[in-house]
Amino acid sequence: MLDESVLASPDWTFRQPEEGMLCGEKDGVNYLLVSDLRIDTLAAVQVDYEYLTRVKKLPCQGAALVSGELYYQILENLTLSSLTDNQSKSTEIQRQLEDLLTHATSLGASDVHITRREAIATVELRINGVLIPDEQMLSTKCDEMVFVLYNVQASTKETTWNRSVPQSANILYTLAGRKYRFRYAHFPIFGETEGCYHAVLRIIPSGVRKSSLIDLREMGISDAEALDMRRMLSNPYGAYLVSGTTGSGKSTTLKVLMEWMQHYRYDDKGSFLTIEDPVEYQIAGARQSSVLDADDGGFHIAIKSALRRDPDVLMVGEIRDPVSANALSGAVESGHYCFTTVHAGNIVTLLQRLSALGMTSDKLSTPGFIAGLQCQKLLPVLCDHCKKPHPGAVLGGRRFDVHERNRDGCEHCNYSGISSRQLVIEYMRPTDPELEAISRQDWYGVYSQWRKKRHTVDTLAEGFDLREKAVACVLAGRVCVSWFSLEFGDVEPENLEVLLGKIH
Repeated sequence: MLDESVLASPDWTFRQPEEGMLCGEKDGVNYLLVSDLRIDTLAAVQVDYEYLTRVKKLPCQGAALVSGELYYQILENLTLSSLTDNQSKSTEIQRQLEDLLTHATSLGASDVHITRREAIATVELRINGVLIPDEQMLSTKCDEMVFVLYNVQASTKETTWNRSVPQSANILYTLAGRKYRFRYAHFPIFGETEGCYHAVLRIIPSGVRKSSLIDLREMGISDAEALDMRRMLSNPYGAYLVSGTTGSGKSTTLKVLMEWMQHYRYDDKGSFLTIEDPVEYQIAGARQSSVLDADDGGFHIAIKSALRRDPDVLMVGEIRDPVSANALSGAVESGHYCFTTVHAGNIVTLLQRLSALGMTSDKLSTPGFIAGLQCQKLLPVLCDHCKKPHPGAVLGGRRFDVHERNRDGCEHCNYSGISSRQLVIEYMRPTDPELEAISRQDWYGVYSQWRKKRHTVDTLAEGFDLREKAVACVLAGRVCVSWFSLEFGDVEPENLEVLLGKIH
């Protein structure tokens, strides 16, 4: 029988090849450790011995008898050693995660994409709207990193991490002294083997960082656009609706508009309430709420609660169904100013989307119900240090000397060819002719009346669409002509002539 001296002996090493089994090794010889050797346990010991030698291919020379106390002391030591090793490994993975996220934030990335394939995983960073390859790693290492990210770092999440089902979480990190929130989501993808997935981390700076905008023009819009925007924000009540594709800056726009209104209309004393799923940017001067069960009527309940809490201004993160649309309508009709977002591609489809969500034409056409409609897009701005001339590019049947992106980039743009992003907006302040067309659900009539406004302004303001404002950026040498053609197609010659008359 072995005694306690083996614990301190350098000649003996112990391991647990299977749960419920212990082995000791001395001088290269393995022994199955047994703490209870009686006639009625011999058969079980023999089964374990055969399993280790034949299945696990562990060459055991026999069994060694130990006391029950010593058996459990060895087991405890192995467990503590395993925990220490796992903690050390987890700490190393956490350090690697922090390095990756610090790297991403230092480059100004908005998203981190992780694509896990059979053997290799790739990491890409979205910087200034462009998805840029960053690094590769073994898929096993990727699994370890995402496992720790989700199970250890996440502040709010669903169950434990499972690559086989869609999951999402919120993760808080402090990087280089600044707080960030990462919105995590993954979804299984097709691969030669099971276990492949695509995960994305949306990077959201945390903490209340009040916008430094003294004037709305610093958003990147023109004087005329800023003037119209101030008029829309000066309505005593009504709905201000912002639309755009994912990644078009809608949340940032809402933050800027609300902080501007809080400061200039309410002298930083207004009661501003938000209902979001979830809270993204923290808005100075606002009381913000994340809605649980947003897809199960949560927005409607939250809006009703907000209206009982004496708001001056209400922001609903997104109108996604007839229930939330009806609740927002009620808030506007009760005399409140409301901000919200809707997924739509342009001004007219925004109105059609509202109608499809149950906002009746008599409501939409009521003077004052709509304070303003805005559709926006972020354009990638060329790096001035490395952009390439593109003489003779054809736009609207005419040739122009413009520029295109240098795909190799330079040190000034992190070798991406893109230096920043430019906001462009199309918007509507509904007038009587437009409201009359809305009341009849004459969407082409709405479009025609809106487009007539191009001829009443001196610059690219209301009535000009996203494509035309993007063309102006191309002609100014700020946006790649090839990117424009792929994103928007061509511009009609008659519309180009109107545009040129405003910018020349």
